[in-house]
Amino acid sequence: MTSRIRNTLAAVALAASALAPAASQAAVVRLSSWAYGNSWNNQVKVGTPAHTGAAGGFKGSVDFDAGEEAQGWVDVADPDFITYCIEITESFHGFPSALMAGYEVRSAAAYGWSAARAERIGRLMSHVAADPTRVDHKDESTALQLALWNLVYDTDADLSLLAGDFRETGSSTFETYADALLAASANAANRYEVHVLSKAGSQDFLLLRQVPEPATLALCLAALGGVGLSRRRRRADAGAAAAPR
Repeated sequence: MTSRIRNTLAAVALAASALAPAASQAAVVRLSSWAYGNSWNNQVKVGTPAHTGAAGGFKGSVDFDAGEEAQGWVDVADPDFITYCIEITESFHGFPSALMAGYEVRSAAAYGWSAARAERIGRLMSHVAADPTRVDHKDESTALQLALWNLVYDTDADLSLLAGDFRETGSSTFETYADALLAASANAANRYEVHVLSKAGSQDFLLLRQVPEPATLALCLAALGGVGLSRRRRRADAGAAAAPR
């Protein structure tokens, strides 16, 4: 397989695993294999921007530096880490297994995406994550790429790859399932904060951070409240003990 994969799609599901931080880069990406089987022959043809080529998810890892870890990012070393690319007009080197250094973690807003666009991407990926059987085959992975590209590049409200600014212009059948994913995810609950692993002159990758479930968040807030109450009580007890009698 060639070491230069052109114009594929990517998204990240984070797993908790500690690695030594990179010395000088915000993040180092390693893509080791196709995620759901070899998608090299899954050729798609799209327009605006125009592209003809392979599409599908990848498996790999991300190593964040200490600065990113301090902001809550956790290194990903799990072999089930799945990533899809953002751009159509860029490529990347180093597949499989080579380290790709120099990536920067950027929020959706810093990357130039509107809150609405980030929300729709989060809903799409949340819908897929809610049921692993929705994307567990190379053809479904290719369809997910097309769906994500539609949300990245389409400038109207259309959610179909058969109409609108961005569309599938070839004769493949992947757009049918892509349209189904887009339609089904339109009202899904968003479980993710949407970020991008960005590098000038190279393919950018979608990076997702899971938002705590409301019940989990409530427990965390309750625990923090309990800590604050405990501290106030200790201060009050200490003050009482020090008061003259």
